[in-house]
Amino acid sequence: MNRRNALKGLGLSIGYTIATPTIISMLQSCKTEADLWVPSFFTMDEGIVLKNLIDLILPKTQNTPGALDVNVPEFLDLYISKTYNELKQKKYKEGVTAIMEALPITEKGVSDLETENYDALLAKYLKISKEQQLAYRAYDDEKDSKNEDAIIFQALDNLRNSSIWAFKTSEQIGENVLAYDPVPGSQKGCIPLNEATGGKAWSL
Repeated sequence: MNRRNALKGLGLSIGYTIATPTIISMLQSCKTEADLWVPSFFTMDEGIVLKNLIDLILPKTQNTPGALDVNVPEFLDLYISKTYNELKQKKYKEGVTAIMEALPITEKGVSDLETENYDALLAKYLKISKEQQLAYRAYDDEKDSKNEDAIIFQALDNLRNSSIWAFKTSEQIGENVLAYDPVPGSQKGCIPLNEATGGKAWSL
């Protein structure tokens, strides 16, 4: 299977469009110096905040790299700046702005925020009942009266989903963490996942 074509297909199937070789190479974990990263779409402060949130959503463990190890924040920034139209960028920016306003940012700026601040924000909006999640997902800012909690939830939920997507389709995770077979063999149906892949989800 051609990995580049597979990534394009995945993007289209879940609503993402991978448009250029530059973006594909970023998705495949092209390393950048984190300290030198200058966001294309986000402001520097927004980039710092999102990196901290993404690090908590997909942290590094003893056995697997984290989202920051495979450049998820850098990829999302590039992806949004290159593939989103003006309306989608505007909506995404509104969500990020709501996230920024929900954090206790002082005059010292985002550098004064601590892990507990980010963790509390994620817990408040993502560790809620399924009923409340459904209510927030049904919120439409063009039809309903303004609901800051729904806006923040949708922004964080979108960040989590897109981060997981980018993480799982990166080359490092796809080939070294998930079950990976560059030349698929025979199809074996109706067998336990543990028997098929050792309990791992399949990579592309």
